Amino acid sequence: MTPFDCTKDQFTGVCHKRRLAGSAASGTTAVTSQRGNRTMRNPMRAIVSSGTALFIMMLGCSLALAQQTASASLTDAGLAEKEYDPTADLTQFKIQDIYTPSQYGTNAQPNTLQLRPLLAVRPQLFTPLEQLIRPTIQVVTVPRNKGATTTTALDDFQLLDLFVMPWPNEKETLFRWGFGPYFVFPTSTSQYTGHGAWQAGPAWAFSFRRIPGLNIAGLFQQATSFAYSSSHSVPLSSLQIQPMLSYQLGRGWYVKSSDSTWTINWRHNTSTQIPLSAGFGKVWKFGEGYAVDTSVSGEWMAYRQFSTQTQQFALRFQMNLLLPQLQL
Repeated sequence: MTPFDCTKDQFTGVCHKRRLAGSAASGTTAVTSQRGNRTMRNPMRAIVSSGTALFIMMLGCSLALAQQTASASLTDAGLAEKEYDPTADLTQFKIQDIYTPSQYGTNAQPNTLQLRPLLAVRPQLFTPLEQLIRPTIQVVTVPRNKGATTTTALDDFQLLDLFVMPWPNEKETLFRWGFGPYFVFPTSTSQYTGHGAWQAGPAWAFSFRRIPGLNIAGLFQQATSFAYSSSHSVPLSSLQIQPMLSYQLGRGWYVKSSDSTWTINWRHNTSTQIPLSAGFGKVWKFGEGYAVDTSVSGEWMAYRQFSTQTQQFALRFQMNLLLPQLQL
């Protein structure tokens, strides 16, 4: 309410209201002040709104650029080619079943169900190199004797930790290599499976892609026992060599010879096994962030020495979930 001053007429006695000058001035000042505050608030709101919109726009552009970069690298590298590169930074979850219809020294038909994920880790502060962590878990069905009796149990747990070297320049030489430790833990749940020994040793891998569509790679793992979980365990020292050849046919199809593992035991009168494999597969791409690879291959024992019971022929059925954009 605006204050008024009452002045009585000396003849009629009627009170005439008159607005005070100071009050009017203060009212005008208050209105002007409110308008000024509104005027000051509007630019601040405009600045905040503009800044927020600019931040969201920059964030959206950054995400779009990152997705385009990831998509471009995914298309150029080729998922199927990177899958059989032991040094590739490709996160994957592999499940394969190895069925052996024919085996030397027994009438049984062994089987192996293998879970082998691979986790790609970006260079970190304390580890300035690309890191590949690959555990292996196996449930095996093995013969008990020369007959057809079998036992199904958990096998020894394996862990490969590979560090990829940044030199020589991969873009110039198309050559990658890495090394790291390899461990075997005695986790078998049956006397017919596993070796009952703690094992450790070095591992080395390489990949060469000079010829378009052809990937030549290899993985070497040396394991030597240093402790034992059973009094019946024997000392072990073995080298596992996995040669890998794959060729891209186009549209995700490929042929390969990448599944066989050569095992050379260094101790006297111990076994040596050199199998050969051949197969084909296809990568099914469902989006930019993931794909699924399916493949079938056969494996033959080309050379064996001091091996009383070992596979003669085996079939591999594999399914692999590929996650190229998933890295730690």
